[in-house]
Amino acid sequence: MSSLPPQRRQSGGPGGGPGGRTQGRTLSVREGAEEAERRLNKPCFHAGQKVPGLFSCVACQFQIRNRGVLPTCPDCGEIVWAYMEDGPRPVPEGEEPGAAPQAAPTPSTTTQEGVKLDSPAPVVVQENVKLQP
Repeated sequence: MSSLPPQRRQSGGPGGGPGGRTQGRTLSVREGAEEAERRLNKPCFHAGQKVPGLFSCVACQFQIRNRGVLPTCPDCGEIVWAYMEDGPRPVPEGEEPGAAPQAAPTPSTTTQEGVKLDSPAPVVVQENVKLQP
């Protein structure tokens, strides 16, 4: 397990694995590339797809000029690559044009300025408290 790059290891914390996902949920390579594409706002592809162009590893930013099948990153082992050239999204060999992943709708948020935050009770800090007997 230690040979995996940090972004592929599952953490034991309450937030789950990378990106706050809960433990036990495994992304496919396609889902990983789609998630990276939403996060980076750049076309992303995974190792094994045949796409020519200039690519950057989404984990360590190692860059390659690819002419064939995308490899795993030689520096960190990542399998997702971001397409770094301008222009339309390239179509991997064997896929239909227009089969690009659909961006997930962003949740609507409300931003307000000048809002006073009242605390219902004062905060008390205690030192040297043992949590386990």
